[in-house]
Amino acid sequence: MDRVLITGGAGFLGKHLIKKLLDKYSDIEIRSISRHENEIVEMLVACNNNSRLKPIIGDIKEVDTLGHVLKDVDTVIHLAAMKHIDFCELYPSEAISVNIIATMNLLELFSGDTFIGMSTDKAVEATGCYGATKLLLEKLVLEQARKEPERRYMVVRSGNIFGSSGSVIQRWRQEIKQSNKITITDLEMTRFFIGVNALVAFIIQVIEQGESGKIYIPFQKVAKLGDLVKAMVELYGDKKTKIEVVGLRGGEKMHERLLLPWQKEVVSDLTTECSEDGEVLSIEEIKDWLADY
Repeated sequence: MDRVLITGGAGFLGKHLIKKLLDKYSDIEIRSISRHENEIVEMLVACNNNSRLKPIIGDIKEVDTLGHVLKDVDTVIHLAAMKHIDFCELYPSEAISVNIIATMNLLELFSGDTFIGMSTDKAVEATGCYGATKLLLEKLVLEQARKEPERRYMVVRSGNIFGSSGSVIQRWRQEIKQSNKITITDLEMTRFFIGVNALVAFIIQVIEQGESGKIYIPFQKVAKLGDLVKAMVELYGDKKTKIEVVGLRGGEKMHERLLLPWQKEVVSDLTTECSEDGEVLSIEEIKDWLADY
């Protein structure tokens, strides 16, 4: 692993992953491609303007751009995606273009050793556009593993990253600040959550030890959204903070699944398949996590 390309490297997970890779491997060069100038600047600052980090402003939908950034790259970590459920439902053509077609082009142009595609629990029994595009990403990566056994093609499938940009936590903090109100779909809804540092460590473990053609799922706990709301109010709100329940959005499920029992390609030590039955984070644990963000 000498030259690494990270798509979406200026995002929340990407910045943490790049910093850890630069710290751990003294000779590694990382190319990070993103469309967002401000996020690239934030990424450079977070990584102390390390000379081994090569930022690239570009769009992964452009084949010529991909051909340029993939030159001499031996490892690809594909994080870039259109991920907001509402927007994916409204603009499915854009979600397909970013999440599926760009992935196909990356796989076709890649000639290195290791390719990791980032997926989500919403790919399991997908009910919305975002989950469907991530399901197809998984299928494309595993297909490439069968086509090219001399290279490694793997998937990392995760639930929600605690505190990630654009997450419900960010939105609720903003709502409390602006109007002392939290808008929630359903208090009984459950979601898998993982801390960003734990996920970064897991991805690096997959890079170092992973077997081609596998979907790797890290251990993660479950948060009930009602408990998450209570923790948010205790930390950032007050007795007057209002809770407005609005119901599920299009493409959403009450509970998420991270794996299905018949999926032989999945590698995980999770003891449950569904967030409804997972190990639940206590309110105090949630507050501890929130304190880090």
